[in-house]
Amino acid sequence: MRKLILALSLPLGLAACAAEPDGAAQIPGDYALVAVEGVAVSGTPSLRIAEDGAVSGQGPCNLFTGRNNAALPALDLGALAVTRRACLQEGGEHAFFQALGAVREARREGEELVMTGPDVTIRWRVATP
Repeated sequence: MRKLILALSLPLGLAACAAEPDGAAQIPGDYALVAVEGVAVSGTPSLRIAEDGAVSGQGPCNLFTGRNNAALPALDLGALAVTRRACLQEGGEHAFFQALGAVREARREGEELVMTGPDVTIRWRVATP
């Protein structure tokens, strides 16, 4: 009898696990920057994370593109290709790209994407079309 109960409960347990939302599946999308280390950044920085690992967006001034070389929710953005616009004001550009290069994982917290790494936290909100 005990084996029968165990055998019947196994598929139910597996079904419950399958119903759990996959944190990595919730990450791809479009985001608008909230803050880097709790500090707002000038401009309208944005981020797009694609299902295939492509990343792109805009910093405080310059556009960027690259790849996530790790499997989500892990991050390894490597070297990003960044435009070299003549920005009228610095506005945190250097700090933004330095922080973006230091993040090592991402997680969704409601309508926010939180990227973290050693001594860095970047918060994004889901961008509305």
